[in-house]
Amino acid sequence: MEKLKDVRIRKGISILELSRSSGVSERYIRFIENGQKTPSLKTAQAIAKALKVSLDEIL
Repeated sequence: MEKLKDVRIRKGISILELSRSSGVSERYIRFIENGQKTPSLKTAQAIAKALKVSLDEIL
């Protein structure tokens, strides 16, 4: 999900910061960003909320 990585970088948020604010592990966020995993709706919502964006912006 390159959109997630693009949004995270644009907002100047590290994976560690995103992990802490979303409750999703750093490792899992890396897997999502690299396209190795697809997050559940609940996980995607937590990440979007932490980034203060809509789901559409990261999916």
